[in-house]
Amino acid sequence: MHRWMQSWVWATGVLLAFAAPASATVDVFATIDKNKDIFVDENITITKDINVTATVNSVPTSVAEASAIINQDNINNRACENCAEKLDTLENSITSNSGIVVTNQSAGNNNNQGSSIAVAVDLGGGGTPGTTSTLYSFANAQASVEQQNGEPIRVLEPLSLLDGIDGCCELGNNVFAVNLVFRNALITGSINENSGVVHFNQATGSNNNQANSLALAVGLRPGGGVAVAEADLGQFNTCNTVLESNDAFGTGVSVGINKNATITGSVNLNTGVIGVNQTVGNMANQANVVAIAAATAP
Repeated sequence: MHRWMQSWVWATGVLLAFAAPASATVDVFATIDKNKDIFVDENITITKDINVTATVNSVPTSVAEASAIINQDNINNRACENCAEKLDTLENSITSNSGIVVTNQSAGNNNNQGSSIAVAVDLGGGGTPGTTSTLYSFANAQASVEQQNGEPIRVLEPLSLLDGIDGCCELGNNVFAVNLVFRNALITGSINENSGVVHFNQATGSNNNQANSLALAVGLRPGGGVAVAEADLGQFNTCNTVLESNDAFGTGVSVGINKNATITGSVNLNTGVIGVNQTVGNMANQANVVAIAAATAP
């Protein structure tokens, strides 16, 4: 073979070696199945059983039992007022009294105010402690108050001017007052330095229930005895409507109504049981319920 032909062949081989194409074909097939189930069962049970058993070996010789109960209802009342500002003022009053003092003050409409006091005292004597002749007493005091404002039964009825709310309770209370600038309840320099029992209620609004209830039972026997006291309170405010506005100048723009309930320099230096309720609003249920029982040797 000639030299030039060998050179051509070698060059051609080199060119073919570098010019050869590179290719690849890849087929990827993937199937993914994923199932995930999560189940959470959580059961929490809390049970508390408390049993209290009191065993008294003494047989009471006498009993002192006091029960004070108040029930008040405010149902199906209507108060429609124009320029009906109201002011309740107690100034320098109910001071330095001893015993039982009860005062109710109201400048509003359809208000229930009451105080109930029951006192029972066993003053029996005789017998000697530690002997078979020892005498025992049983003292039981119960004070209960139940108040309702509006019947707790809803009765659907059409929208009316009186109710102002469609579907309002048929036996609820309604207050509609216009051109009302203020309502104030003031206690100043009062209910001070009293001893005993003092109950006071003050209301300038409408359809308010205010109550003070006290039951006191005391047994005085050489051997002491058993004393039980119970105080119960139930209050309901249901299906009532209040529409109040202040447009005293006829501008058509209603502004706020100033309502102030203030106690200044009052209810100080008293000894005993003091119950005070004060409201300038509407359909308020306020109560003080106290039950006291004592059985002790004199």
